[in-house]
Amino acid sequence: MYQEDPPSLSKPLLGENQVKADNKAKREQISRDFRSDTLTIPTEEMIAAMAEATMGDDVYGEDEVTNSFQREIAALTGKEAALFVVTGTLSNQLALRTHLHQPPYAIVCDTRSHIHRYEAGGIAFHSGAATELTIPSNGHHIRLEEDIIPNLCLSDDIHFAPTRIISLENTLNGTIFPQDEIVKISDYAREKGIKMHLDGARLWNVAAETGLSLKELCQPFDTVSLCLSKGLGAPIGSILVGPREFIAKARHFRKLFGAGTRQTGSLAAAARVAVQSNFPKLRRTHELAKMAGEELQKLGVRLTCPVETCMVWMDTSSVGIQVKQLVERAAALPRPVKLGGERMVIHHQIDKQAVVDVINLVKTLIEEKKKEEEEQRSRGQDENQNRTNGSKGEKISSASALAATAAATAAGGSSSEEDAQEKKGTEATFSNMKNGVDVASDGSFRHYVNLTLPFPSRSSAEKVQKVIQVDKELRPHDVSKSFTIQEEKGSGGKVDLKVKISATTIRHLRLSTNAFLEDAALVTRTMAAFGGPREVKGGYEAEWVGPAASQPLSAARSELEQGSVGLAG
Repeated sequence: MYQEDPPSLSKPLLGENQVKADNKAKREQISRDFRSDTLTIPTEEMIAAMAEATMGDDVYGEDEVTNSFQREIAALTGKEAALFVVTGTLSNQLALRTHLHQPPYAIVCDTRSHIHRYEAGGIAFHSGAATELTIPSNGHHIRLEEDIIPNLCLSDDIHFAPTRIISLENTLNGTIFPQDEIVKISDYAREKGIKMHLDGARLWNVAAETGLSLKELCQPFDTVSLCLSKGLGAPIGSILVGPREFIAKARHFRKLFGAGTRQTGSLAAAARVAVQSNFPKLRRTHELAKMAGEELQKLGVRLTCPVETCMVWMDTSSVGIQVKQLVERAAALPRPVKLGGERMVIHHQIDKQAVVDVINLVKTLIEEKKKEEEEQRSRGQDENQNRTNGSKGEKISSASALAATAAATAAGGSSSEEDAQEKKGTEATFSNMKNGVDVASDGSFRHYVNLTLPFPSRSSAEKVQKVIQVDKELRPHDVSKSFTIQEEKGSGGKVDLKVKISATTIRHLRLSTNAFLEDAALVTRTMAAFGGPREVKGGYEAEWVGPAASQPLSAARSELEQGSVGLAG
């Protein structure tokens, strides 16, 4: 019987020269890509090690390179055994599932943590566990007395899921969790029979920066997940370490999850090179990140997290630059730079010149912004002078009259030409002074956000205050608001309407703040156009400038939505 010949696979899809050219271009691209340290590519040393690796089947436990690599990492971390897996998400989820036996149960973790935000709901799906989220009251890391104990369930009350695991992350958003606090948490957890897990995806960075050994850093935990493909730059892999019996059970769950891998020798060989050759390079990435942070701060850019390892978190709105604008301009440089947003990640293959180019670009954008503002002020002064000369004694424009009518009507009063003149030029720039968490007298938490709306007079601020509602559907217990009108000396009668919105949950805070912003926009838009960025004197509030006139609501919502939360990867 005739059979069609199968397609030929003897020829490579790309010629050898094309492959070399593509790889060269990729190395250039990666040296200027700040989106994540997961983007690193295998080195020539790794590729050579992969070519010489053993070819045993890891599901049967028969690959020599994989087995020896697991033993080496177990010894390095001071644990009995280790299990090589393909991703950090898998490593974390295997650990949590293996720790948890009979539901109901709960896991306590930082609200910013990877296991909660960036693992596709794996805790609920794989383990059916409740998650108790904690917010670091110091803005840096969660602490035992202040943040963890209030969220533990240690009683037999059948209404609650008892706490079985405390999961920490180090680093988190590039910041280092103090080891003394970790030990404190661990001692308490072990006293209460609670397991300790560490998402140590970038624990290598902690070791490189602090000088502490992996063994010392891992000692307080029952299990630790270590990523091999982020800072260390292996092509694939994470490794889970813990007690021998635990790792044997995790291996069983790995098979159940459909994640058993066969000939892993080449992957383990590349990971071994990553540990041996790239771990010593991490200190350089920290130095570059700190240099970038310092230079950006000199330009006036606010850093939303301290630069402690390889990440720089920047708020360019503090200098009037939108992140989207920075990303687009960086991509359009003669030698393009890739930015993923407000986070810059410095990995071992980043070129120092790329860091310098980003700093210079920010400086250029700031200078362009200042020049644009000066031109706008100059045009505005000319236009004001022309209007004064050409229309003295005439009635105000229909737009200003409409603004005065709407504002007066909203306040329950009537419109007049005098009122309209007062409203003319009204500004309403949202300035997020601070957001965080209050602790009530009963120990409960309330999330809050502070906003500032500048007005030309006390009467205009009072009228807006009367008509704005935060949220008509939520109960007073769920959300509350407070208004304060402040007038600075020498301000010529101008005042700031300061609004604090607080809620029992992040969801309620977002709903109520969105409602407030919509109402504020509706009222103040009739009074005049939203103003541009404005400096607010004093402390934190001067460091964050509100959104531009063209997009006040979207920018404010974006700030509230993202907060200081990190990105995946």
